[in-house]
Amino acid sequence: MTLHVLLFVVGLTTLTLGADWLVTGASRVASHYGVSPLMVGLTIVAFGTSAPELVVSAAASFQGRGGLAVGNIMGSTVANVGLIVGIGALIRPIVVHQRLLQRETPLLVFVLLIVMLLSFNGELGRLDGLLLLGGFGVYLYRLSRWGVSAAEPISNVESTVRPGGRMYVNWIRVALGVVLLVIGARWLVDSAINLARMLDIPEEVIGATAVAIGTSIPELASTIAAALRGMGDIVMGNIIGSNIFNLGLVLGTAALVNPLELPPFTVVAEVVPALVFCLALIPLAMSGSRVSRFEGGLLLTGYVAFITIIL
Repeated sequence: MTLHVLLFVVGLTTLTLGADWLVTGASRVASHYGVSPLMVGLTIVAFGTSAPELVVSAAASFQGRGGLAVGNIMGSTVANVGLIVGIGALIRPIVVHQRLLQRETPLLVFVLLIVMLLSFNGELGRLDGLLLLGGFGVYLYRLSRWGVSAAEPISNVESTVRPGGRMYVNWIRVALGVVLLVIGARWLVDSAINLARMLDIPEEVIGATAVAIGTSIPELASTIAAALRGMGDIVMGNIIGSNIFNLGLVLGTAALVNPLELPPFTVVAEVVPALVFCLALIPLAMSGSRVSRFEGGLLLTGYVAFITIIL
């Protein structure tokens, strides 16, 4: 068991490092060719925070481990709100403009409702995956038209869009980042499967807990940095945008790779909690247009309750 835990940690570390190298290299390449910092944030940098979930879920789906893939996506969605927003608000109350929530939160809730509707037949098929990916494409187009990124992460955005060094170094970063993502995802998925078997825990539960928390580390780091700087809109925008990336890009890709089983138990245990946590953002942030420390504590308590119940 120790070996599998070690492989899990090594896989997670490799995955995180690969995402960082991919984002840094790709951002500098894009900047070198005249792509605006805004579009870099909308696409490359925002994709980078969801790259761990994307690669892990796609790899799990490719191996026929649909439960692990769905658990990772839904667990990450819950963790982004309950764990990450909760911690961010405890560090410093999160002040949010209502326009951001009015524009983005209903879309996030709508996507989750669509997922529940598509799951009535017990699975998400390849056609459903195409539908989710198509909707995600519309979301990106809408962001580019509005000129405001709801998914723009805050960790080192300015440094990542600076052209730096020789271009071949940045291309090497991109290539190595992709390789590390693939290798790290393989180690993480294999170790998670073995741990689930040894502990007699369903794969979707491992995906919704240990794997989901691990792949949410980029969002956690971004949120802590933003909270310390009092950047409330960026905290909430990053979380809401990351969840839309997870439900559109990641879930759509995983379903396209291999149809995903979504039995009623999984919907009730994972999709419904994700919907509840996302709905909770609206009244919390509308009360004085901020998430207070007390409300952050409630979110964190709710997340602990979710983990306790699902385990």
